[in-house]
Amino acid sequence: MFEEIEEIFGGLAGALNPESEEAEEHAFRYYGLVRKMKTDCKRIAANTGFREKDIQRVKNHVFYKKHELYDGEFDYFHPSYQMAQSWQRLIDGRNIKNCDIVLLNHEFLESILEENFNAEEAHKKTEKIYNYFVALKELNL
Repeated sequence: MFEEIEEIFGGLAGALNPESEEAEEHAFRYYGLVRKMKTDCKRIAANTGFREKDIQRVKNHVFYKKHELYDGEFDYFHPSYQMAQSWQRLIDGRNIKNCDIVLLNHEFLESILEENFNAEEAHKKTEKIYNYFVALKELNL
């Protein structure tokens, strides 16, 4: 599966402007591939020291679960190029950045808070502790 990802995206993925249409297309395709992956959670757990079941919870939250979004509709989170890049680094175990670990902590906590709050409220509360986009800005990603 990982060879397929490299074949599809090659070195291009890391060089895209995160705001470009190409990056958005990449994120949509990559999220689809992640939904089919069977060993990513195990690899991420091994590469980070997180428990595999916690990584699976994060994966379910980000890639599988439909959330009550800002417009009141239930849908998947919009795919993010930066999050796709983080997920790939976490799988590979190379060049893992602080923002990647912040992402795992953010999504894990947010998934717990969504048991009592809608997605927007859970996100706002989580950002106060684990803010992925601030972590990205610190690294100029």
